[in-house]
Order: sequence, then C-alpha cells, then structure tokens
Amino acid sequence: MCGIAGSTASQRDVLETMRRRLAHRGPDDEGLWQEEEGRVGFAHTRLAVIDLSGAAAQPMVSDCGRYRLVYNGEIYNYRELRAELEADGQIFRSQSDTEVLLCLLRRDGAEALQRLVGMFAFALWDRQARQLLVARDRLGIKPLVYAPLPGGGLAFASEIHALAAHPGIDLDRDTEALSQYLACLYVPAPRTIHRGIRKLEPGHLLVWRDGKTEISSYWRPQVMGGRAPTADQAVEELLPLLRRAVAGRMVADVPVGCFLSGGIDSSVVAALMAEEARRHGAQPVRTFTMTFDEAAYDESAQARRVARHVESTHTELPASPRLAGRLDDTVGSFGEPFGNPTALLVDDLSRKAREHVTVALAGDGGDEVFAGYPRYQGGVLARRFRRLPEWLRSGILEPAARFIPESSAGRHSWRRAREFLTAANLDDAEMYAAWVEYFDPQERRALLGIDAPPARPVSDLYGRAPSRDPLDAMQQTDLLSFLPGNLLAYGDAMSMRNSLELRLPLIDHRLVEAVGHLAPALRLQGGMKFLLKRIAARLLPANVVRRPKRGFNPPLGVWLKGELAPLVDARLTPAAMAAAGLDWRPVKDLLDEHRRGRRDHSLKVWALLALGAWQAAQ
Repeated sequence: MCGIAGSTASQRDVLETMRRRLAHRGPDDEGLWQEEEGRVGFAHTRLAVIDLSGAAAQPMVSDCGRYRLVYNGEIYNYRELRAELEADGQIFRSQSDTEVLLCLLRRDGAEALQRLVGMFAFALWDRQARQLLVARDRLGIKPLVYAPLPGGGLAFASEIHALAAHPGIDLDRDTEALSQYLACLYVPAPRTIHRGIRKLEPGHLLVWRDGKTEISSYWRPQVMGGRAPTADQAVEELLPLLRRAVAGRMVADVPVGCFLSGGIDSSVVAALMAEEARRHGAQPVRTFTMTFDEAAYDESAQARRVARHVESTHTELPASPRLAGRLDDTVGSFGEPFGNPTALLVDDLSRKAREHVTVALAGDGGDEVFAGYPRYQGGVLARRFRRLPEWLRSGILEPAARFIPESSAGRHSWRRAREFLTAANLDDAEMYAAWVEYFDPQERRALLGIDAPPARPVSDLYGRAPSRDPLDAMQQTDLLSFLPGNLLAYGDAMSMRNSLELRLPLIDHRLVEAVGHLAPALRLQGGMKFLLKRIAARLLPANVVRRPKRGFNPPLGVWLKGELAPLVDARLTPAAMAAAGLDWRPVKDLLDEHRRGRRDHSLKVWALLALGAWQAAQ
C-alpha cells in the first residue's frame, strides 16, 4: 500500500513536494524517478506489506528498461499470476506483487486488467511508445485523481492535496461539484471540488499519448439478477467465494487484524479469518472494536461475543474524547469537502489499531452487495404502494406524511415513514434520489442562488441501470456512487492517514458478480442480507445472526447539542457561508428548524461545517 504521483511535464522539485504530501501513505520508503531525456517523472511512498526488502522498491523498472511502474494497492492473486509468468520463462528479482504486475502489464498491456484480483491504482510509462497507462481497480477501493496540464501534459496522484502542488492546474471551485456535494455529502466522480482536477472512476483506464488523453471503462458491476437457485444452493456457491476472498486478503509479511463491530458483515469476515488461521496453524486472529460511552452506539458486548466464538485475540479501543473536534484534520485528508462524520471513527480506530497491526480486514460493502439497507425494502414496497388508489396516495397519505414528527434525537422509523410516503409516488429514479440525497434540489437552488434545476447524480445513475427491477437498480446505483464515493473514500483516506492498509473481502469483484446475477427475490427473500445471514448461520451463533442491524455511526446528534454547539455558532456564520459559495438565509432556516427539534438535520449541519472547514483552509 502506497502513495503515488507523477507527471508528463514534471520538475524534480514538484515531484518531491508531491511525494512529501503523500508521506503518511507510505512511511517505510520513498522513491523518485525522472526520465533523463524527457520530463516524465514518478514519485512514490511505500507502506511495506509484501516483500519488505529493497527489491520491491518503487518506482520499479522492467528488466528490459522499457517500462516504469508506480503502484498503490495489493494484487491478491499475484502468486498464481507469478507461477504463470514463470512458466513462460519470466525470472523475478523480488517476491513482491509489484513486480508481478509490472511483468504482466509488459506481456499483456491493458488486457492484464482483466486478470487482476485486488485493489489498485497504478501508472505505467512505456518509454518506447511514449505512452502513459493509468488504471484504477474495479470497485474504486484505491483512489486516483488526475489533471490536464497546459500544453497537453497530464499529472496524477493518490490524493488531491498532493496533485494540487503541481503548477498549471485550475484549482478554482467547481460550482456544479459543490451542488453535488450538497446532494451526496461527497463529490461524486469524476468531479472534484476543483475545476481542474478529476477522479478516475472505478473500473476505468486512462491512456495518455502525444498530449491526448483517452478514458475508457474496462469493468462495471452488472446487477441483473436472473438466476434462481434455492437458498441453500446459493449459499453453497457463495461461501467458497467468500472463503477465497478472505484467505487472499490475509496474505502479508506484516501483522494482520480485523475490524470487528459485532454486526453481521465484520463478524462473518472475522469467523472466516479464524477458520483460515486454524487451517494453517497460525496464531489467533487479532480483532479490534471501538467502544462508546453512549450506550445506543456501543457494540462492544456483541463484538466480544463474536470474538469469544472465533477465539480471536480481542482488543477494545475506546473512542477518543473530543473526537468531534478533529473536523479540520479529517477534512484536510480528503482535499475537498467530505460530509460523512463516520470518517472520524475510522480515523480513530485506524490510528489505535495501527499500534498492533499494519493490515486490517473489514466488512465494508456488505450492505451494497447483499442488500442490507432498509431503503432496498422500501423500493420494492413502493411498487405495491402505487397500486393503491390515487386519491388515497396523493390526496391523503402524501400530504399527511409531511406532518409526521421527527426529533433531533433521530428516530429513524418516523423519518423513514415520512420519506417513503412523500417520495413513493415519484418514478423509481426520482424516488431513490429523494431517499439518498440530503439537500434536495429546491434546497440546493436556494443555497446556491440559482434558478436552473441542479444535477441529480443519483437519479441519473439509476436511470442508466441495465435492469428495471428496483432492487437491481438500487444496488447497481449504490455500487457506482455511495460505495466508492462515500464508504471507500473515507475508508482509504482515514486508514492511510494512519499508515494502515484496509482490505475488504466482501467487495471482491468475483463475489459482487456472483451475487448480482442472482434473482432479486432471492437476495431479499427473507429480509435484508438474507443470503449473508444464511452464510453466517453456518459460522456464528444464532444470536449474532438474528441481531438487528446497527450502523457504525458517531453520536452526531449528541455532539451537536454538546461540544459542537459552540463550533456551529462560531463557524456557520453569514460570512463563512458566503465564502463557501452559499446563501446565508436557507442555512439560518435549517439551523432554526434543527434547534427547535422539528427535523433532525444533523448530517446537513455537519456537511456545512465540513464545507466551511475546507473553505477556511484554502
């Protein structure tokens, strides 16, 4: 795991600055290369995980001298690929997956991407063809941003902050990106908050040559369920894929652990890790759980129960006091506004776990792959709801829903009922956008002072889904938006901020494909995560499997009423919001409504604080 950067029009001092800004991603080693006869250059910072020797250092050059590679990630099937390449006569100088990737790219070019199992972002320079090849993994676990340069050049980096050090990049605020941030609480790819910087989308390939850039997709999730085996047959098919995904992600030359919340996702991962460790006669798995003083958010008892069952070496890590005060540091790690406060928890957990391990497996992505969100049930229910008479739906239920009370304590059942009834009459795409977007189009128009309807990133993605089945389309949309733009973004930024490698077996692309081909009725047959729970029943106690879903979220409502209240008053001011590009009046109305307890606007308030923190740092 590493930090990478590079440019086709580089100066050595610029490359060095970009490298310094990525030091947290790779504290074990650093490298810099610049082509003697040109201005192409790469920078690298290394977190040594596989082959800790200097033979695995980067940027890495091919034995023929034609190719130079800079790479961030892990290729989990590198041993199989290495054996294949050795059978073709390739001689290796290291034990690293980096060298395997370099040799495979030299042999197969871009076609090598179809062979890779893992998480990665890399750049390959072909000196003979004068061509730069840049790629990002299928699900978007590893980040990659790029920018066009004056004169036709191109620069790239793992993080916005590093790329922004390169001269010639337009760093002005992108108003459309700001609008999309307000909708999603993150800036969806391919935009960033800067007009001149773009995110390479998951599963995409960029080729630069002679001043021209071409971008294409080499993989895309296809949730189009058609296969309908029995539930037991589906479990028999999926469990080996899960076992293989977990086993591959346990390979490392450094200590490996597991983030264990007590929920079904991380519990399954921990159980399979323990199973794999026993199979190889290895030491017990290390598990880590964050604990909270607020009982409603604390899952330590459930995690402890799982840890006892899998016989892990378990460590409880209390959430740091005054965690909410780390807003500025957190936003700084993204290089743009980011409004999900769960990032604070992952930052704290990563920092403390790093004292014990260098790699941690986690259960991220289980909701998107195995249909674990309540909104998925709502999307299916909406089609039945629309069969009710129009006079009942639009004349009585929808208007009445607007009066459903909701307190700032965040009673989710009331909120979900209101959101369902007020949006279920819309077409599927608009309905789903209304459920998952935060500031709606009317609010965004008021905040931004614009008349034209703002973009709807979620509904646009939903409308392009290959299947018209609501569950298919919802999961497809989330795999392309919420998962990479939100969950994976903060997972990478916060873990790498603390030089910890995070591995996610539940979004192994082979597993994603297998589940996506199963019939929607099977995926949601017995409620949320039906198939994962059937798998879990073979691995875990029944009381763990039956436990109600609880997300890994901070007590934001408590913070906003307590230690964050002075911060809200100090930072959400007319001047601060004007500097961030927002009109003060709708912000004031939102704060008044939240403080009176009429609506729980906690996440919106946090998103405005994050935006203000980013703007103040510019």
